[in-house]
Amino acid sequence: MRVLLLCHGLPPDGVGGVEQHVDGLATALAAAGHEVHTFARGDLPQLPQGEWTPTRTTNPRTTRVAYRWQGVDSLDATYTCPPMAAALRRFLVDRRAAGEAFDVAHVHHLTGMSTDALAELQSAGVPTVLTLHDYWLFCPRGQMYHRREEVCAAAEPARCAECLQATFPHWLHEGNRDAAVQRLHDRARAALLLPQRLVVPSARVVAPFAALGVPADRFTVVENGVDTGRLHELAPPPAGPGPLRLGYFGTVMPSKGLHVLLDAVLALPPGTVRLDIHGNVVPYHGDETYLTRCLQRLRPGHSVHYHGPYTAAELPARLAAVDVVAAPALWHEAYGLTVREGLAAARPVLVSRIGGLQDAVIDGLQGRVLPPGDVAAWRQAIAELAADRQRVQRMAAAARPLARGFAAMARDLLAVYAAAQQAGPRTT
Repeated sequence: MRVLLLCHGLPPDGVGGVEQHVDGLATALAAAGHEVHTFARGDLPQLPQGEWTPTRTTNPRTTRVAYRWQGVDSLDATYTCPPMAAALRRFLVDRRAAGEAFDVAHVHHLTGMSTDALAELQSAGVPTVLTLHDYWLFCPRGQMYHRREEVCAAAEPARCAECLQATFPHWLHEGNRDAAVQRLHDRARAALLLPQRLVVPSARVVAPFAALGVPADRFTVVENGVDTGRLHELAPPPAGPGPLRLGYFGTVMPSKGLHVLLDAVLALPPGTVRLDIHGNVVPYHGDETYLTRCLQRLRPGHSVHYHGPYTAAELPARLAAVDVVAAPALWHEAYGLTVREGLAAARPVLVSRIGGLQDAVIDGLQGRVLPPGDVAAWRQAIAELAADRQRVQRMAAAARPLARGFAAMARDLLAVYAAAQQAGPRTT
């Protein structure tokens, strides 16, 4: 099968969970004998916006297209970008002329790629699969996490309008915000009509899209894979001595709940836990103060260490240096890459009972599933594991089988691709 993957980035330019997912999927599909070509945004300062260039010419191949947020003067312009849609159109014509028309396209994220990419694929007659890794299509903040740091259950127009006006005050005001939200939701519904198949990494992702009007039976659940190879080589955590080594991995932002974890850890007696924070810090919709607000909680003697961003190559060593992985997210996270990486490394995980995270483990067997934002519950769970290192080791022994690799994920997705081919074009 000749497969096209579309994404808003790839390593090393983009190191987020979606980018790593697409990179691993491309490698797994190629290893299974399929021809794979990824079309992704890239940091290409030498090219005008919308121009593309091959950056890898062996299977899996990569073409990167230049994008620099030029001309983004409205909320609508963050979703639609004619130069990027035109770039994909030219790319599809070019591949067809070269005798390399695609059997299926798998779209992963369209930030900066233009939601019109889905219509371009339909016009070119390419069967399309769309994976919904988050809620960006109808929530510009991506996570259904309100400006007031409150989790949202559905896209409610009035609530969205209030949040988005506060998030984008230079674009939205009392006079235009309701119409902007209506266009946003209508655009999302129209885009979701176009792919032959919709994929989600957890069944828990479906409800907000169904509330938007997308039939629930259009979704197929395919659990994501992780790069299990080197992680499976790690020894399980030791039984001590010393404090429990607790690790936080991933982007440092309010919706990920690091402040909850810090409050829980700092409420424990000194010497109970060492917390190691690993991840990049990005402005959260203009707010650059979150890490500072978190670290202001610290006092001399607190065993909390921030190690900064990490690459995929550095991850195994960083996981080897912790006993337990914590993911105290406050938003409806669709999957939780770092949690599954922790499981693959034979590390018990502590996760919030929200979104797809709560399906990562069975509470009490491979880790704990805890109320999101409940500092007391998180403190108690951490204290119990710190006091019972044999329990940590039992959980570690049960953790590794729960994480699956990219090859298994690719096999499931190939079945979805075949179904998309057989489905024929959709009508809007």
